[in-house]
Amino acid sequence: MELTAAKLGFGGFRMGGMNLGLPMQTLREVIPCGKLTKLPCSADCVIGGIDLRGIMVPVIDLRIVLGMTAATLPFPSVIIMVHENKLMGLLIEAVTGVFTADEHDIIHATFATAEQAVFYGSIRRNDDGTLVNLLSPVALTMLNGVPMMNCHHSRSTIAVAPGGSAGHKEKALPMLLLQCSQIAFAIDAMAIYTTLSDPVIDKSALAMGSCRGVIEHADKKIPALDLLQVCGLGKLDQTTSTQACIIALSNGMVAFLVNKVIDVVRISMSDVIDFPDYALPRPALFSGALPKSALPAASALQKSILVSQLLVLNSTALQTDPQISVLAEVVTGDRSSSRQQRTISAGHEGGDRKRNMITYQLDSETASPFEQIREILPFSSDIPIFEQTGPMLGMIIVRGRSIPVVCLSRLVTGRPAQIAPTASVLVVEIDNEAMGFAIPALKSIELVQWEPELPQLGGPKHNDLMHAIHSNKLAQIGESDGIRMLPVLDLEKIARAFRAQQLALA
Repeated sequence: MELTAAKLGFGGFRMGGMNLGLPMQTLREVIPCGKLTKLPCSADCVIGGIDLRGIMVPVIDLRIVLGMTAATLPFPSVIIMVHENKLMGLLIEAVTGVFTADEHDIIHATFATAEQAVFYGSIRRNDDGTLVNLLSPVALTMLNGVPMMNCHHSRSTIAVAPGGSAGHKEKALPMLLLQCSQIAFAIDAMAIYTTLSDPVIDKSALAMGSCRGVIEHADKKIPALDLLQVCGLGKLDQTTSTQACIIALSNGMVAFLVNKVIDVVRISMSDVIDFPDYALPRPALFSGALPKSALPAASALQKSILVSQLLVLNSTALQTDPQISVLAEVVTGDRSSSRQQRTISAGHEGGDRKRNMITYQLDSETASPFEQIREILPFSSDIPIFEQTGPMLGMIIVRGRSIPVVCLSRLVTGRPAQIAPTASVLVVEIDNEAMGFAIPALKSIELVQWEPELPQLGGPKHNDLMHAIHSNKLAQIGESDGIRMLPVLDLEKIARAFRAQQLALA
C-alpha cells in the first residue's frame, strides 16, 4: 500500500473498548508486553517501563489517563511512539492495522485547552468503516509527570525515514523482518499482535500439515503454524530455536513459527518490487520482494540477512486464508450464539460457495464438512468403555459437559478401530447437545473443489441411520497430483439418526 502526499497514514489499535489511531510517522513498532520494570515516577498512568534494546521506555495506560477501570488484558502489547525524538510506550489490547485518510475528513474535537487534549478528533476508516478516535502525540508527550526518553543519536533505536516532505515520510511503514532457515521475510509490523521467544508447542489433534501443535498464551490455545510450510517453501528446521509471531484473525489467532525475529525497520513501500507469480508456490500470500539494499544501512542488520532480497508477506491474505482461518476457529472454540446457529444449520449452503472439509481415516480416507466440527479432542484413555460390541464407547467430560463418544468406524463399517496415539474425537452439536465421534486418525483440512451427489436408491428415509451413513455424497479435494474424490459423511445428520435410534431402543 503506497501512501500519497494527499493522504495521511494512521496506525489503528484498540484499548479500553475504544478504536484509537495515531499518525504513522509517530509509530515505531509493536512489541509484546512482558514483565514491566518499576520506574521512579509519580504519575499513576505510568505502569512501568519496558526495555527497548537498551532504552527504558515508560509505558502508560490510557485507561488510567481517561479515568477508566484498568482491567487485566488477555493479550497485552505495547505500541512504541516517538514525537520530537521522545519515546513513549502505550499499552494496547490489539492492533487493528494501517489505514489512510484525507485530512479534510477528520472531525476535530474542541476542548477548553485544546493543546492539552489527548483526543483531538475522529475519522471513519475507508477500509472497514470503523469510526476511529485520533490521539494527539503532542498531548501525550505533555502528560503531567510522565517521563520521556530521548532517542536522539541512539544507535539502538530505529531511525525515522529521513528527509523529504511530510508526504514522503508517510510512505515509510514499519516492517517486521523475519528469518526462516535461509529465507528472509518482511511483514507489516502493525499486523503482528505480539511475538513470543522460544514458545512451548503442545501436542494437538490438529498437528498435521503446516500446524505443529498449539501454543498457550494468556490462558488461550493458539494454533502454531510453520510459516515456511504455509508459504509452500519447505519446512522450518525444528532442531534450531524458534520464535512465534501471533496474528489476530476475525475468528481467533494464529502463531507463525520462525527461526528468528530480526528487527523492525521503516521501509518505503516504493522499494518493494514485483516478482513473477510462477516464481512462488503461493504468490497470493506475498506483496512483492524487498531488495536487501533498501534496508537501513546498520552494519549489524545487513550482516544478519544473508540473502539478496526479502519476501514481503501480504498480511491481509494471511489473515483471510481459508486454511489458516479454520484452524484458528476450531482451536479458539468460539461458542457464541451466532456460531452455534451456523453449526446447527450446516449443510444448507447456498450458491456455489466453496467450503472446507476435514478428512480422516476410516477404511479409507473420508471427509466431513469442517463447519460442523465444534471441537477436535485427542482420544484419551480416560474415556470409560461401556462395551466392545456396540458403537457407543463411553462419555467424556469437557468444560463441565458430559459428551457421549461414538466409534465412527464401528458405526460406518461395522468393525472397531484400533485405538492409537493418532486417534481423535470430532465433537459436533445437535439441538444444543454435543456428541463426539472417535476416529483413528486425522488427515487434513482442505477446500472442496466440487461436491457431486450420486442418485439415491429407494427414495428418502427420514431419521434412518443407515440412510444417513450411506448418503452417496462425494467431495473432490486437493489440487494437481493431490486431487481425490472422497465419500462425505454428514456427522450432524448421523448424530441425530443415532440419537433417535438409541432413544427408540431405550
